[in-house]
Amino acid sequence: MTEFSAKYDPGVEVKGDEVLCLHRNENLFVGPEWTVDTAQRLVAQAAVSSYPDATSRPLREALAEHFGVQPENVFVGNGSDEVLADLLALLRHFFDVAHTPDVCFQVYPMLLERLAYAHEILPGNTFETGRIDPTGFRGLALVDSPNGITGRGLDAAELMRLADHEKSFLIWDNAYGEYAGDAAPPLRANVAFVRSFSKFFALAGLRVGYCIADESIVTELLARKDAFNVGGFAQVMALEALRRVDEFAALRDKLVENRKLLTAGLEGLGFRVLPSDFVAVLASHPEHDAERLRAELLARKIAVRHFTLPQVASFIRVTVAPEPQIERLLQALGEIVRG
Repeated sequence: MTEFSAKYDPGVEVKGDEVLCLHRNENLFVGPEWTVDTAQRLVAQAAVSSYPDATSRPLREALAEHFGVQPENVFVGNGSDEVLADLLALLRHFFDVAHTPDVCFQVYPMLLERLAYAHEILPGNTFETGRIDPTGFRGLALVDSPNGITGRGLDAAELMRLADHEKSFLIWDNAYGEYAGDAAPPLRANVAFVRSFSKFFALAGLRVGYCIADESIVTELLARKDAFNVGGFAQVMALEALRRVDEFAALRDKLVENRKLLTAGLEGLGFRVLPSDFVAVLASHPEHDAERLRAELLARKIAVRHFTLPQVASFIRVTVAPEPQIERLLQALGEIVRG
């Protein structure tokens, strides 16, 4: 049997109300009025004993209206992971190599290995510079901006230059785009713009992702996708989320404010905190090993994320939370770093 090297680590599994979960890129500002009350009210509409709409047509129509495109430009999948997998499977007929930033969402290497792509790094030393170099690029580019690990967003105009050559293709994974103020680019035959309901709309457990792309791409994706790939309840909740987009925008604004609070608190403890355009921050302390910090916090029932990738091995990633949870984290870190 073939040994696969690329694997996805979702982070430690922790349970219990006493555990502070700051290790996954989740929206922690959504209360039970959405996750419980609204879900209970809408579950009857989902008709869970029946198969769902096979192509998620009502949701595609709502997304089309939201983005000012046609339903034929929208594909909906079981989380953005499935959308990315289906796009990459389709594009494998045209490309042998896929290019990503040097630090990227860790599902990418797994998908590329699964589909037998060669994997190359985009020029620009992106982690250090916050930029890519699209000069003369030709090929398939898969880019998460804002970045799924660092949270840093790339310049949209520079990013779109990766699709300048007609034989190139850009997959812009914009799962955190609402936090960065990103807008969907104009429709182009060689660009797919991917988003998720997991982050901004806090529906991570229902697995709804989508892409905006040229009709020719969406037609192929619909023809090749898994049957009934998005559950009926997930479709109903996603439709309701779009109706309440202004409420989620207000929660987004609160998260951004708390990100500043978290950043200031970490810097006050001696951490270096990288600029962030998403739901978490990446922080490194010059005198404390990141894995030891993760372990000591977990012993205090606080979960944060640590990656072993060389560029980020000295950092912990901390999800932005409401003020009482930030205070609890900072108190615990203060005890650790001050000995």
